[in-house]
Amino acid sequence: MPKIEAFRGVIYNPKKIKIAKAVAPPYDIIPPKMQDELYKLDEHNIVRIELGKEEAGDTDLSNKYTRAAGFFRQWLDEKALIQDDTPALYVYAQQYAAGSKKLTSIGFLGRMKIEDPENSSVKPHENTFAKPKQDRLNLLRRVKANISPIYTLFNDDGKKITAVLKGVFKKKPLFTMRHEGVVHKLWRLDDVKAIAKIQNALADKDVFIADGHHRCEVAGMYRAEMGEGPGGHNYVMTYFAPINQDGLTILATHRLLKNLGMDISGFLKKLSLYFDVKPVSSQKEMFKRMSAPKKGGYGFGVYLSDKKFYVFTLKKGVNPDKAIKADHSGAWKKLDVSILHELVFNDILGLKEKISKEEYIVYTRDPSFATAKVKKGGFEAAFFLNPTKVVQVSDVAKVGDRMPHKSTYFYPKLLSGLVINRLA
Repeated sequence: MPKIEAFRGVIYNPKKIKIAKAVAPPYDIIPPKMQDELYKLDEHNIVRIELGKEEAGDTDLSNKYTRAAGFFRQWLDEKALIQDDTPALYVYAQQYAAGSKKLTSIGFLGRMKIEDPENSSVKPHENTFAKPKQDRLNLLRRVKANISPIYTLFNDDGKKITAVLKGVFKKKPLFTMRHEGVVHKLWRLDDVKAIAKIQNALADKDVFIADGHHRCEVAGMYRAEMGEGPGGHNYVMTYFAPINQDGLTILATHRLLKNLGMDISGFLKKLSLYFDVKPVSSQKEMFKRMSAPKKGGYGFGVYLSDKKFYVFTLKKGVNPDKAIKADHSGAWKKLDVSILHELVFNDILGLKEKISKEEYIVYTRDPSFATAKVKKGGFEAAFFLNPTKVVQVSDVAKVGDRMPHKSTYFYPKLLSGLVINRLA
């Protein structure tokens, strides 16, 4: 069971800072161009801490991590950042459009006690990589604060926690801002009885990591370095969202492949061993056919260097449990992304040892970008997927399995710098 506590959050001082110019997307979706733009947007933009720039002459004693720590101390001294006097949970709502629908996602920020992974009620669903973990650990060592939260999901049976969270909607938010088309609102919840209700309702539940696997593991690494004694290093700032709400959206991440030496006719022939393959006239028709309901089927799209779109659907006689030889759970084998990687990338294209390398694969959420790259040459195929379902994330996590890389993209992303958890 997760132990959740209120904490004295560090927030931007609205009397000195325009919040909309100070926050940023999560560090791992900030490309260099956006990083430059955020640097120019405001001298107090959180990117200077969360994703600082490397400079010529950097050393072990003077680098982007030491600069981040310096900015954090300076902004606290200047009162650009201020720490709340009273522990609180922070209710966070995001209003956004998904096609023709207007949705609202809701959750809350608290600090969660770090548990031993073997006995933890916190369930991951994706694998992590050494390089980003080292980067986040270096930052945590210097700044001694969680700048952005882990994003987790939980089952809110009876909507008890949701009711408590929505109770704060009557109050004026601490912040309201629009960022990249999404309206973000934050409230402080410091009512002791309301906090206790949330803690009690979550006491017997598992939570599933949606985003922030690297930050979660790094929090455990940092705690191990600091030892088991009392202190903020035993906790990590976490966002908790009810899994059974309409406002959760997962977007698909598509795959671009290159350096295959692909024989298109041979590939399509092999593809037909597992799938029913049909050419379609356009990208629009491809997605329409991919998303159409199918009895037990799985739909995918591909654009090849012959400048044609195809839809391929798993044949009725092909059972993923039997067709996929990888040592994974049944829940894992039923994922669209697993079927694509195992049956197409590994079995048909023979990319098992290569598929994780940048010289063979590029990921994108933009279908038009993917198609354009193949048209221009250099890439031989763009593969398109339907989004992973929210329930599939929990199904895979429950059995202790891990999804393939880039299986989920939860939208909208939580802003970095909206609330900071100071560990020291």
